[in-house]
Amino acid sequence: MYIPVYLFAIWDSYRTTMDMNRVYLLAEQENHRFNSFSLGALEINYLDKRNPVLSIIWSLFIPGLGQLYIHRVLTAFFIIIGLVVFYYFSHFQEAVLLLLLGNVQEATSVLKPEWLLFLPSHYGFALYDSYVNTVENNKLLDKELKDYLKENYQNNNFQIKRIKK
Repeated sequence: MYIPVYLFAIWDSYRTTMDMNRVYLLAEQENHRFNSFSLGALEINYLDKRNPVLSIIWSLFIPGLGQLYIHRVLTAFFIIIGLVVFYYFSHFQEAVLLLLLGNVQEATSVLKPEWLLFLPSHYGFALYDSYVNTVENNKLLDKELKDYLKENYQNNNFQIKRIKK
């Protein structure tokens, strides 16, 4: 039962990505405006310049803090909850405590590797997601600022000559 669901998820994510890319190209051609500030039930979202390296550093401390840094509260919540679940079921803290006490044999026997192996990919996802979303938010902010300055301060007769490479 798992394999068909897995294959469907891969196919559907590819299809959705292709559709979203087409929508992006249409919006880019029409110079469609996007909402740079939104106030919702779960979070307040606004565009501002963030440092991608700082989002990685926060995610290295605790996965999910990088998402909080860029105001992705719901994603951060699920990442932090996942981290707590993986730490709890892998008995990682107990193993570290036993290792610090010098009980190496007991520390390795208490670990549950099937849960412990989730941690590297969980950290990797949190690092990648916070970095990529920080970079993309910065691109959106740059575009928003460019459009705002062009709309409000640029002379209508001004033309930028495009140079072919």
